[in-house]
Amino acid sequence: MNYWWVNQNQTAEQEIQGGYLWSPKHAKGERTISAYENMKEIEPGDIIFSYYNLCIAHYGIATSRAMSSPKPEEFGKIGSYWADSGWYVSVQWVPLGPVDRDTVGTQASHLFDKFESPFTINYTVKQAYLFRIARTAADFIMAQGKISPFEYADQALALEPSFFVAEQKIDDLVERAIEQRTDLAITEKETIIQARRGQGLFRENLGRIEKACRITQVDDPRILIASHIKPWRACESTHEKLDGNNGLLLTPTMDRLFDHRYLTFENDGRAVLSKKIQMETYERIGLYPQKGLNVGPFNRQQCKYLKYHREIFLG
Repeated sequence: MNYWWVNQNQTAEQEIQGGYLWSPKHAKGERTISAYENMKEIEPGDIIFSYYNLCIAHYGIATSRAMSSPKPEEFGKIGSYWADSGWYVSVQWVPLGPVDRDTVGTQASHLFDKFESPFTINYTVKQAYLFRIARTAADFIMAQGKISPFEYADQALALEPSFFVAEQKIDDLVERAIEQRTDLAITEKETIIQARRGQGLFRENLGRIEKACRITQVDDPRILIASHIKPWRACESTHEKLDGNNGLLLTPTMDRLFDHRYLTFENDGRAVLSKKIQMETYERIGLYPQKGLNVGPFNRQQCKYLKYHREIFLG
């Protein structure tokens, strides 16, 4: 279990009422910054402290990993300079305290030293979104909020992760937006929505490029799943949603690993397996990380989508 501090001065109302965290993926100019990259490190069961209005008034339990998502509509004009594509983490929020910023900053700033502290040397809070913090800092905040560390740890461990529910929620939002478009014919809408489920024109286009599962070599179409490389919900155009180069044919177990970012590929075909899965588990499903695996090179168009997949890979 990890612990996080999130600065929500602009979006606290939307994120707490909506049950999530959301951040852009990059700063201006596609610049990578740690406060946004930290979103990819959140695991279900992690504890997140919400800071806004000079205090911590809620803590949350993450119920999903980060996934690609458009900027929430309820943000309105907030963050108008942010990119429309970002990271979404589903969170169950619980009232706390409130715990005053100055109390934490003056009495417990030394407890944040293990990771990058959200505090400046003057005990004000830095202008960044998400910080990982130490268990000792989390315990101090909970004690100030009159909540036992055992109480919130038990809550986190008992909470059923809802990664798949959160993922489906985003897909549903994207699908609803497509259904409401007035510039598309009904048949075109149906084609795009079928692609979400790996069916229709997307599967036909994919079948012209991939003939079997790259890993198992199974070629029976009744068993294979048409899986997007760049997730359907993250595609920026109809072309990307239907492009056969944006997909792989995979057997169900391999599809689960790939779709949920425990498996990705280099452009030359080298498989990369997440360290978040135990080696024994990989071996039981027929993958042997220590031996290496190469499924053969991908074409130029596929490499473009694989670059995106590696960015969201859970290393």
